[in-house]
Amino acid sequence: MVAYRIKRIVLESLPVLTAAIIIALAAGYILNSSVAEVSEIPLILMMIPLINGIGGNLGSILGARLTSALHIGTLKPRLRGQQVLKGNVEATVITSFAIYAVLGAIVLAISSATGITMARSLSLTLAFFIAGITLSVLTIFITTAAAFVSFKGGLDPDNVVIPILTSIGDVLGVTCLMLAIKIVGV
Repeated sequence: MVAYRIKRIVLESLPVLTAAIIIALAAGYILNSSVAEVSEIPLILMMIPLINGIGGNLGSILGARLTSALHIGTLKPRLRGQQVLKGNVEATVITSFAIYAVLGAIVLAISSATGITMARSLSLTLAFFIAGITLSVLTIFITTAAAFVSFKGGLDPDNVVIPILTSIGDVLGVTCLMLAIKIVGV
C-alpha cells in the first residue's frame, strides 16, 4: 500500500504554496507600514522573527498532531466531544504561556542591556507577551480550522495545514506585535 502519491502531493501543495506566497507578502506590507515604530525602537526587529518563529512552530506541532489524529481516526473533524483536540489545544496553550514568558524575560534582559529605560523595557516585554499569546490563540484556531476543512474537503491536511498556518501566522505575528506595541504604548 502506498501511503503518499507524488501527483496528489504536488497538485494539493502548489495552489496552497502559491496562496502562501501571496499571504506572506502581506506580512512584509504590514511591516513596511510600521517603519516609524520599528526605526524608533530597532529592538522590534529582533522580536518579529521570534514571534513568527515560535508561532509557526507551535502551530506546526499542533497541526502535525491533528493531521495524524485525523488520518488514524482518533480525531473527527468537529469541535465538540474531541478529547484528542482538547488535550492538544491545552498542551499548546500551556506551552505558549511558558515559551512566551521565557522569551519575554530574554526581551526584557536584552532591552535593558541595550540602554532602554526599565519602564520602556517592561512595556516592550508586556507587548511581546500579549502579542505572543494572542498569536497563539489565533494559531490554534487557524490550525484546527485548516485541518478540519481540508480533511472534510478530501484534501490531505499534511499538504495544506502548515503552509497556510505559517503564512497566515507571519501576517498575524507582525500584526499582533505592532498592535500590542501601540496598545501598550511603547
